[in-house]
Amino acid sequence: MKGEFTIEYVQLPNGRSPARDFIDSLDDPTAARIDAFVERLRTCGNRMQGKFVKKLSSDIFELRIKQFDRIFRVLFFYQPGALIVVTSGFQKETQLTPPAEIAKAEQLRRLWITYRNRYTRSRNETEAIRKEFGI
Repeated sequence: MKGEFTIEYVQLPNGRSPARDFIDSLDDPTAARIDAFVERLRTCGNRMQGKFVKKLSSDIFELRIKQFDRIFRVLFFYQPGALIVVTSGFQKETQLTPPAEIAKAEQLRRLWITYRNRYTRSRNETEAIRKEFGI
């Protein structure tokens, strides 16, 4: 449909995805709710209401999800061509988004921009990436 975005998840050289791993670690109802919000982000993109999306840094945004008394955040960034790249997620426990979570998302963004989830799978490249990005 016109105006919709594509959702992609950052993958590490070992094939794991920090955001998917986080979502899949949650109970089924919570994971389903987060997936529903990600789907809503896909269809609405940068038109999604401000109470659900907040800009955290020059490039990183958070998708805000509440499930009963728990609050979850999924961090992402936009790319040209109607692409949203999801970096990571966490359960919020403090008033402010932890700076370490923002830094992690920015680091994952740099990794995605450099490799776009395309790795040679060679041991040397994997080790070089791990050292360069601290993962």
